[in-house]
Amino acid sequence: MNVRRILAGIAALAGCAAAGAVQGEAFPARMVRIVVPFTAGGLADVVARGVAQELTTRWSQPVIVENRPGANTIIAAEHVARAAPDGYTLLMANDPTLSSNQYLYRKLSYDPVKDFVPVINLVQTREILLASRKSGLASVEELVARAKARPGETTYGSYGVGSKAQLDAETFSSLAGIRMNHVPYKGVADVMAALVGGQIDVAWVGVPPSIPMVEGDKVRLLAVAAPQRIAAFPGAPTFAELGFPKMVSQAWFGLVAPRGTPDGVVSRIAADVSAVVSQPAFLDKYVTGVGLEPLNQGPREFGRFLARDRAEYEASIRNAKVKLD
Repeated sequence: MNVRRILAGIAALAGCAAAGAVQGEAFPARMVRIVVPFTAGGLADVVARGVAQELTTRWSQPVIVENRPGANTIIAAEHVARAAPDGYTLLMANDPTLSSNQYLYRKLSYDPVKDFVPVINLVQTREILLASRKSGLASVEELVARAKARPGETTYGSYGVGSKAQLDAETFSSLAGIRMNHVPYKGVADVMAALVGGQIDVAWVGVPPSIPMVEGDKVRLLAVAAPQRIAAFPGAPTFAELGFPKMVSQAWFGLVAPRGTPDGVVSRIAADVSAVVSQPAFLDKYVTGVGLEPLNQGPREFGRFLARDRAEYEASIRNAKVKLD
């Protein structure tokens, strides 16, 4: 018999044995890791730790958060894509991880579509447009008028080239027929500091980090990129109200597992996490209480969401003409 066929047969038998062991094991039987592609303390990290704490109690097994920041979430994504597909390693993914990176980079070390299976989409934050008080801008109308009168002089900040903030700014610029100057920073905190200090004129930022800055009157809120007005800032107009109905934007965070994770395990995780994030106390502490919006989308709904999100990012990145390699 051909040696290659013998070796292939042995490998197949070993694979079946391993699969049988996993399937026969009641999940979870040991520690589960949630890998977060950001540093500790950010929105994704805080939500992940809240979920981990509740699951630890529910499962009577430790659920830990492991931070692997860097490279626009690529480091964490690559790590989880190569982990065993058994449900014990999950990724707290977001827009760049599964939607925009594939259009920003010519080559990725992971495949956003083929390497992961959706588990549950947890929360989203609406993007809003803030202006520095030192800019003198009090409305979107004034921003457009100034940018048209002095093309390229109005500055906007973002938390990196290819970031959600840059894509939002370039999308709006295209819709409004204006041109602004991009100033990239390392993170949202740096963007906020630049707005307060007047180093930049405007920026697109998520709701949670904006709440204390707006309520403290340190920056001016011009508009929200949502279909309707939002609870966090009920007095702020939507872009649609101001004549830009296509200016809708949100950032999301959800859990995914390596492709090949058994359906039963995916369903178990999705159901238990859904129960956790549906609790009023959890929502108040980690979601609505900090300006986030609950999504709680299971595997199928999350999959449909991703298909739409990817199509929107592809169009947005093509329009902005942004490439990171």
